[in-house]
Amino acid sequence: MNINTDNPIIKYSEAGKEFPYDKLFYSTVNDYIMEYKNARLDKLTDHDASVCLARIIRRMEVNGVPVQQYFKDELDAWKDASNYTRVLRLCDLMARDIFCCFDKNRINENGDFDKVNRFYCVNTDGKRDFFMLDEVKKSSLFKKSRTPESEYFMDLQKRYDAGLLPKSKEEEKKFYGNAD
Repeated sequence: MNINTDNPIIKYSEAGKEFPYDKLFYSTVNDYIMEYKNARLDKLTDHDASVCLARIIRRMEVNGVPVQQYFKDELDAWKDASNYTRVLRLCDLMARDIFCCFDKNRINENGDFDKVNRFYCVNTDGKRDFFMLDEVKKSSLFKKSRTPESEYFMDLQKRYDAGLLPKSKEEEKKFYGNAD
């Protein structure tokens, strides 16, 4: 599933303003939402939205591991919250990983966007639909090159294919020193 960079959420985001990760996540997985409920998420009741998003989450993987297994500690910490709240928190957590490169507030001191070592997909009957970005920009009169964000997603894909991405939070801490 290709991330739409023409989306106003990405196009008009600015440093200093809160980045709406949840809205971008919902618009990106909208085809799956429509598949389950045949309606946009904002038109569903809280219960129906929770059930619909939970179905999508059950089919999602991060680095080849089911999302619910990868984020087990977070889900256990939220056990006192309602199911709807737990689902929304998990969606926000995943969206912050997936779309971190578009948030102007997460640019480091070198001017580089934030990066994570987690590559997400929705697994439908064995067919993985990865969150990808394949975007080119004009670099000269006859030459086009990938955008830095697109290069980041291509790098994640290569590392996923080579099996170099961590399969758990413990592995992530061991290899990269961070697992927030």
